[in-house]
Amino acid sequence: MVNNFNPQNPPTDFNIEMGIDWYVDELIKQKPEFNNLDSESLLAVKDDLKSRAENYINISILKNVPESKLDEFEKLLDANDASQIQSFCSQNIPDLNQVVAMALINFRDSYLNI
Repeated sequence: MVNNFNPQNPPTDFNIEMGIDWYVDELIKQKPEFNNLDSESLLAVKDDLKSRAENYINISILKNVPESKLDEFEKLLDANDASQIQSFCSQNIPDLNQVVAMALINFRDSYLNI
């Protein structure tokens, strides 16, 4: 079943807002023990997985911010302006998409124990 899951083949209408939610939904489908959960429990599982996946991404991004730019990045994080943070990351982290993809793959591997 794990082999059918392809995080590099998201839905055609994929966007960043739905990205983590879609990813988490796909991961949950890989765990048969979640098939019979009531909606409240399933929502709790989704929230937990989403938070953990976001932490994987954030740690990966932080590890890839150039040391000379860390103070600037910290100020952006304090301001909590998502568009400025995204712009900063795009400009200062080479292969940002690859960094995020690897974080998600590592999270998936950890979650599915593969």
